[in-house]
Amino acid sequence: MKFAGFLFVLVVFAFLYEGCDSVTDSKPISNAPPVLLKPYNNDTNVSIHTTFEWSGTADVIWLDVNPSFSNPVVFTVTGNSYTVTDPLSIYGAYYWKAGRTVGGKIYWSENYYYFVTGGS
Repeated sequence: MKFAGFLFVLVVFAFLYEGCDSVTDSKPISNAPPVLLKPYNNDTNVSIHTTFEWSGTADVIWLDVNPSFSNPVVFTVTGNSYTVTDPLSIYGAYYWKAGRTVGGKIYWSENYYYFVTGGS
């Protein structure tokens, strides 16, 4: 019976440890991906100095001219918005998505958004 009690405590400890963000913290890890806000999907005339916005937590944004994100420009981000430091191409067509990294895995936004910049 002592072995069954020990095994139960061990299983509970392992479950709690795997679901926490550190050894000393008992809060569960949230792997909820960010939700894209702006630029909106299919938006046009977007500023070449655009600010990306999302809800939730993100630490990376990928921007690419291809929806497969085969050659993305990667931005490390914090908070809920990021303004590009180098202007995007005039009349450029882009796809973007945001992700949250937890335990080495990126949880990407459910969708990616497409937008086209304007002339300035």
